[in-house]
Amino acid sequence: MATAATVVAPSPVHQEVEVSSVKFANLRAPHGATGNWYEAAIALEVRPAPSAPGRMVARVRVALTLGFELPALPGGERRIEFYRAEAECVALETGRSDVRFYLPPELVKRDQLHGDPKYWGVELAAAGRAIPAGRGSYAGSLPAAEARKSFQTRAAAGAGINEGLLQPQFLTPFALEYARATPSFVRRESR
Repeated sequence: MATAATVVAPSPVHQEVEVSSVKFANLRAPHGATGNWYEAAIALEVRPAPSAPGRMVARVRVALTLGFELPALPGGERRIEFYRAEAECVALETGRSDVRFYLPPELVKRDQLHGDPKYWGVELAAAGRAIPAGRGSYAGSLPAAEARKSFQTRAAAGAGINEGLLQPQFLTPFALEYARATPSFVRRESR
């Protein structure tokens, strides 16, 4: 006697945190500081697993890589300047959370930074586990996996000379701005 096999459709992978949007802007620093800063605001959609303690996702690391195409130096060709920074949130509640990074006014002025960078990517991790990139994790100029991999490789090689220039919000004059929309961060300053 034959029995019918039950076919179970694979369930979609539950992503605890996804990038819902990334926006860029030039902003004047608060409290009378001079110069325009370049802001990258990353909106995250947070959906903890039902069994998550406190219905939160713990230790969410957000790493941002920017690639600006800049005018050529005299006698040279166009160049791309890479910046990378990361911040780790203590925990994120269900709903939307915003994580912001900034480039200081000296770079904005020197490199004439405005608008969206040509290349950018956001990498996420929760509790030490990498979260696969979603639709909103990379610039539209990086639609294919090969292009994203090439960007990551070039950025890894080129961002080192600019280490520390792209800064998480808590290290900038914007540390106390957006108080209701800013998560708490894990701090690792050396002593």
